[in-house]
Amino acid sequence: MFYLLRRAVSGGCEGGSRKHLSLSTKTPYPVPACLSNATVPADLDLIQVQYVLRHGARYEVESGIEYIQRIYTELGDRVPHAWLKPDMVNKTKAAELSTSGYTTSAKLGQRMHQRYPELWSRLESNAQTIQFVSSEFQRTIATANAFRSAADPQNQTLPVKVIPLDSDSILAMKLTCPRWAAAKTTVQTQVANEISTFDAIYGAELQAHVSKGLLKHSAHELTPEQIQTMYRLCGYDVSLYNEHSHWCTLFDERTSALLELRSDIRYSRVYGPYGALINQHIACSLFSTIVKDIDQALRNPSTASSMFRFGHAETLMFVSNLLGLDQALGLTAPPITGNMTFEQSLHRGFRTTALVPFSSNLGIELYVDQTSQAFFRLLLNERVVRLPGCTSGVCPLGVLRSKLADDVGCAYADICQV
Repeated sequence: MFYLLRRAVSGGCEGGSRKHLSLSTKTPYPVPACLSNATVPADLDLIQVQYVLRHGARYEVESGIEYIQRIYTELGDRVPHAWLKPDMVNKTKAAELSTSGYTTSAKLGQRMHQRYPELWSRLESNAQTIQFVSSEFQRTIATANAFRSAADPQNQTLPVKVIPLDSDSILAMKLTCPRWAAAKTTVQTQVANEISTFDAIYGAELQAHVSKGLLKHSAHELTPEQIQTMYRLCGYDVSLYNEHSHWCTLFDERTSALLELRSDIRYSRVYGPYGALINQHIACSLFSTIVKDIDQALRNPSTASSMFRFGHAETLMFVSNLLGLDQALGLTAPPITGNMTFEQSLHRGFRTTALVPFSSNLGIELYVDQTSQAFFRLLLNERVVRLPGCTSGVCPLGVLRSKLADDVGCAYADICQV
């Protein structure tokens, strides 16, 4: 289950919203209404934080633009011309961080500054107390710079370090792991079969619901790909433009949740815990680095460096696999299948809407008590998560070490070899 630690001052902290649509990886960041849900424990000393973050809201990738243009042409006069934003088919902006992505990243940086004032105060004596690392993509570098500028308005930290793509086993690991690339090809038949099962069960319902919102009826039924693309455009509308009155009018909570499930059939196998075994271990190099930093911080707390690493949705999914976050976040046993009931689907642990919205982040806070006993706390999107094996949100560091024992110190090149 997903646990939130609430103090007495946090009543009503989560805030409200308009209708809740599950928009998978195109979901806007769920900004908490206040910081008190993740207040630093008063009886422990914070030594270090390490965050892995996804880039902010971006424009569509070039291949996606071509697909959107084709689907939009097929729809013709069944949707208003104004619904397709020029930015969404502008290849000069393909995959780049959007204006809203910059804003959300900066506000996240501001909240991190507010949450950890004792860490930022250490910058006066050591500029390496807080460091920023990014994969070599425009959207991640831009996210890291926006975050850093807001979190460190006095510019005391070092510039963002960028890991070259051809050697990135930390944040863009799918590009340097041939075994994962081979496994991605292998699971495609299973993905296609499960999606076909889903379409046979839920396709008519989705067809009827979405068709009602179009301008004109047609003798030709909508294809599943057309519906999925309109759902994707709804996600972009909300995340990039805060626009709820165009593509998103075609969906309600149930239909968006069903389409998230359809998306997650693929994500859970290509990147998630229900695909090839490599998915469970591909983040081993990242966690080896994290544990090394933790050990160094415990040896010398006064010079501990906190790290903010900026990657991608799949980075967070690979991290989730290794930690077993699907077990911490949900009830339904794996795997995700096309014939799941709607009720089962709502309780699954792997839900991309909750796990990897734009600007998603997973933080590990390192604490020591007065006896120098080490503890950690895990935060997903600024909300405390209790891992299996932990009796509370603040948990002995040994639990984390045990969970990572088989992966820390891995030979990345060997496990990724085909």
